[in-house]
Amino acid sequence: MKQRGFTLLELLVAVAIFALLGVGSYRLLASTISTRDTARSHDLALMQLQRTFTVINRDLAQATARPIRDQYGDTVPALQLKDNNLELTRAGVPNPLKQVRSDLQRVSYQLNNKGELIRSSWQQLDRDRGVNPQQTILLTKIKTMTLKAYNPTGSASPEWPVAQSYNKPPVDTLPRSVEIVVNVEPWGEVRRIFALPQQLEKEQKSATQ
Repeated sequence: MKQRGFTLLELLVAVAIFALLGVGSYRLLASTISTRDTARSHDLALMQLQRTFTVINRDLAQATARPIRDQYGDTVPALQLKDNNLELTRAGVPNPLKQVRSDLQRVSYQLNNKGELIRSSWQQLDRDRGVNPQQTILLTKIKTMTLKAYNPTGSASPEWPVAQSYNKPPVDTLPRSVEIVVNVEPWGEVRRIFALPQQLEKEQKSATQ
């Protein structure tokens, strides 16, 4: 019996079909992996952004009117906003080990030249020379960041305490709220306003008297 095999043309057609199937499968797999990686990257970026605002809100919600002295002995306001850097004294610091220390803490927020938002914290309020803070990178890929403080009348200022013409601004006053506007990848411009409950309580008490 005469056996008949595949012709060269048939083999070429079969190879071409398998090649097209392979290319299509590869593109589908690559697209699926790219979509998964993009979704994962967005999820991580969103978690980082949410965690950052949670930390900032926690600090500002516990802000207290306690000025400090820096390493040179100069008085620093309880909350200071200057050159887009925010520094404040906060209360309610957990002490699970029952250490002999205050429940107050000094924290600051500063954007470095790498586009990273750095949170610094000092366990000791009045600083000694040579004492370095504990630093944490909260948010990355920041293009710009703008901070403003709102006084009780609703006026915004890029500085706090607000400089006055004749008298030095009080160092133990807190703003009504703090606004943070960040332009961060991949979300673009994000704006948040954080109220300071201690100041709002004072305003409510004054209104009822």
